[in-house]
Amino acid sequence: MGPVKQKDSKRGSSSSGGAKKAKFTTKPYGKNSAKAPAAKNGKNSTKAAPPSKNDKNSAKNGKSPAAKGERAPTHGQKPKDGDLKAEARKLWEQLRRGDIDAEARRPLMEAMMGLIGGRIKEVTLKHDMSRIVQTCIKYGSAEQRQVIASELQGAEVDLARSMYGRHILLRLLKHCPATRAPIMAALGGHVRKLVRHKEAALVVDECYSVYANAAQRWALAAEFYGGECAVMGGGVTSVDALLAERPQRRAGVVAALKQASVGLLEKGAVQHAVVHRVLLDLVRLADGAEQRAVIESLHSLAVEMVHTRDGAHCAMLCLLHGSAKDRKALVRSFRPFVLKMARDEHAHAVLIGALDCVDDTVFAAKTLLADVCAAAADLLPDAYGRRVLLYALAGRSPHYVGADALAVLRAGDSVRAATSRKDPATRRAELAAAVAPALAEWAAGAAGAAVFEPLPSQAVLETLVRAPCDKRAAWAAVLALVAREIGPGHVLLHPVANRVVASCILAGHAPARAAAADAAPPFAGNPAFAADVLDALVEGGQLAAAAKAGAFPVRALLEVPATAERARQLLRPHAAKIAGGGNTTAEAIAALLK
Repeated sequence: MGPVKQKDSKRGSSSSGGAKKAKFTTKPYGKNSAKAPAAKNGKNSTKAAPPSKNDKNSAKNGKSPAAKGERAPTHGQKPKDGDLKAEARKLWEQLRRGDIDAEARRPLMEAMMGLIGGRIKEVTLKHDMSRIVQTCIKYGSAEQRQVIASELQGAEVDLARSMYGRHILLRLLKHCPATRAPIMAALGGHVRKLVRHKEAALVVDECYSVYANAAQRWALAAEFYGGECAVMGGGVTSVDALLAERPQRRAGVVAALKQASVGLLEKGAVQHAVVHRVLLDLVRLADGAEQRAVIESLHSLAVEMVHTRDGAHCAMLCLLHGSAKDRKALVRSFRPFVLKMARDEHAHAVLIGALDCVDDTVFAAKTLLADVCAAAADLLPDAYGRRVLLYALAGRSPHYVGADALAVLRAGDSVRAATSRKDPATRRAELAAAVAPALAEWAAGAAGAAVFEPLPSQAVLETLVRAPCDKRAAWAAVLALVAREIGPGHVLLHPVANRVVASCILAGHAPARAAAADAAPPFAGNPAFAADVLDALVEGGQLAAAAKAGAFPVRALLEVPATAERARQLLRPHAAKIAGGGNTTAEAIAALLK
């Protein structure tokens, strides 16, 4: 024990460091404790500390002295943080339950608001209390939500930056429409900094993408375009409208956009819609070296932008205006995400844009189309996934290329003529050759069921009409359905499947519609669709029955030159029965027999 005592003696005899440590390691004493505090020199004292003057006065009044650091309770005072948190959690456990109705929740909400009212701003940045305030916003009445919003007024920027506070703003945006405009107004002027903040950027993106109208979106983005744009009013909602009024501001706007984008690109903060708008306008308005610098900066970042409309448009412009090296770099960055992009509402248009301008079709086929062809069975029933494959076959058909993407492609034709060396028809033929074998193989196995489904049936049709390959197996699967006995659900009578057969018959004979002027023409080596359908119906003895039932493909057989005369001769003996078929298509067929 000797060495231990010597060690204690050393510690107690130390200077200020030892004394300070002894002071903070001594346990505090309560108001009813008889223990005295430790001496400053670190030695244990055997004498009780003499009572202070305040203690004597307290003893005279019959009151015990308060513990060190405690404050005497005051009548009507709000509970302390610890008590408030404990009481709020008890109420919250009942309030957040999903198995109670609104009537039972109403008194709980009133009690909760009575407890935290007036202190919401104080407690909302704490994790557990933030959850409680979120629940109050979710289940509270309009008046209670407004009370919460009014207490938080002026703290929107701090809340947006808080890991827990941002959830409060998101709840208010969702459940309290009256607070949306004030929240957006409070964030205005801070957006350039907030979009680079991990937590705050999510709030800005929610405001901009989900709840803002055109004017509010411009108000949030305007500070990226220069100080003058940020304070301009007059109903301006876009940079195009601004430059239409003040064309002399173009150079200043481009300079401001460039300056604002430097930090975003260096930090890689390009995931949010307001940033996509800024970068899109920068690519659109800049030219020469400035535009090339932005495109180079987006080589690996463009893939993070393609999930929004503006981001996809920006990526398409980078592909269009970029050099061959830029295009290859961008396409390589897409490679790991091709299937995900193909299914996305906006990103699929970027893949189409890449196929529309990349000269090296072998590279494009290996990098983009290989994975898409391998997943054809999953993509062709998808509303967006099918468009990439069908673009390779049908070109810029408005049936498969959205209006926004089609407008971007058409507007960039003059640029593509300067930046791409390959003839568009040659590029289209090479892309079709790359996807045709995979589509023909899929159609051969799936056509029997796919022709009855709205989206896959279009893939069957385009494969049969435009695929530059051997597709006899796929066509044989459709003819097997044609030869069946006419009845409900027959391929010639089904509202979806009959269009596939009729369109095959009319392919190469019907005049092209103006809307489909950009679509690829039918493949020259197609089977004799009309003659094959007529032969199948005649061999099965189903031609007259199909005409009487009002099968639209039979009418198509009477319209195309290859089968018109033969079909009339076969159907004229049955003209009376066909006319009495009881539907408009049968009557039209009977009229063609006269």
